[in-house]
Amino acid sequence: MPVHDTPALLYCTVNGITNCTNGIGRQAKTLLAVLEHHYPRLATAVGDFTPYLAVPQPGPATWNNDPADLAYARSVVEPLGGQVIPLIHDTHSPLWRPETFEHLSTAAATAASDLARTHPRVIVVAVDTPFAGVPAAAAGDERVETVLALFSTTRITERPTPDPGRLAWEQRAITAVNALPHAWVADIGTFLARHLTQEYGLDPGRLVPWPSGLHLPAADLQPMPTPQTAEALARFSIPTSRPIIASIGRTDPTKGLDLLIDAIGASPLLRDRAHLAAIAVPTDDERATLLGTYRSRCRELGLSATIVGAFDRDLPRALASWPGTHVMACPSRGETLANTVFETALWARDAGPVVLAPGRDGFTEQITDGHNGLLYHPTKPGALTAGLHRALSLTDAEHARMRAAAYHRVVGERDATAHLAALLGRFARPGGGHAAKLTDHPSPDARPPRSQAPHHTPETTEATA
Repeated sequence: MPVHDTPALLYCTVNGITNCTNGIGRQAKTLLAVLEHHYPRLATAVGDFTPYLAVPQPGPATWNNDPADLAYARSVVEPLGGQVIPLIHDTHSPLWRPETFEHLSTAAATAASDLARTHPRVIVVAVDTPFAGVPAAAAGDERVETVLALFSTTRITERPTPDPGRLAWEQRAITAVNALPHAWVADIGTFLARHLTQEYGLDPGRLVPWPSGLHLPAADLQPMPTPQTAEALARFSIPTSRPIIASIGRTDPTKGLDLLIDAIGASPLLRDRAHLAAIAVPTDDERATLLGTYRSRCRELGLSATIVGAFDRDLPRALASWPGTHVMACPSRGETLANTVFETALWARDAGPVVLAPGRDGFTEQITDGHNGLLYHPTKPGALTAGLHRALSLTDAEHARMRAAAYHRVVGERDATAHLAALLGRFARPGGGHAAKLTDHPSPDARPPRSQAPHHTPETTEATA
């Protein structure tokens, strides 16, 4: 194997490389876009580095695989000297269980150790619960620095009864990080950092800043032109004659679509006046049956509703760009930092909805009530219904003011390129001691085109067991 004089960045994730089905996947796509469009600026700020991606070997256990996604990932990292490293696991066994997490974490640590033989340093970003065991598994190599980037925990997503096995897995991971000199936890936001320190005993000194961010200039984060928006809504038979209440999620009780449906059904005014346009992407397990439950409940309550049970990247953008969409509802029972809040702020800057969310978890750091969105009491009876009434009662001026505030806040705080430069600057240059700064950052208004994933079947690569 060739010897490199650059540090390696090893990004380990279960989503966003061979598929893209959730917020973790969007984070991986954001990383790829940042590397594709801004690597020279990053290298100027932190020095040259070689990016690698580690992902579970695709199979029945990984959801919604698309060869074009993998081809796109390779087209980004291979010209920079890196590669996609598939991690061997039992592709016929469930992915989301601690036994699989252990295997993936060990395989990722092995990949990091292999890279450390050819690079002077390896910076591992281990994304979310499946890779929470990487810091402990990689502890034997001083050339490997590991950043555990949890985007949520089972205590948040499985309230009130978290799975004991996953809970124990997460606790072991945090306990290990506290004791390891080369292991860290990404500080993606205030709520999660506080949650990890209070609920899992994380040493605050192990936190390194890496806020959740977006590739702000991306073409698919710009408002959709109204004619194109109307075509997208018509494609899904979403009527535009009524004010639209929109919602985006998957068939997961955590996302709370059932709460939203019942909240609309509790108000004769909302039932008669508004149309619910909800995206509920079926999961790859028993939760997929919730799609039928949501549709049946809408019929029982007599709602005007369209429940879309398929992933379509254009539809969320269309709903958030449409002038007749008054509110983007996020009725989640637990959420660390919702991508929908950030993305809606960009899509709706010219027209479209304000975000309505419960005043819990990360929503309270994303939204200041009445300034850049609306919050409602998460446990008070009738609060969600009242919040929907409030959103639909806003004047045009109030609506425009909140949308503008939301947009400027996201642009000011969620630049993924600057965040990556700061993270790499913490590790890539020994003794640097300060966050790297980027210069000449392009304005999101520049709207450069985002390259698309090539649509061909990629070659097989060597896998790490």
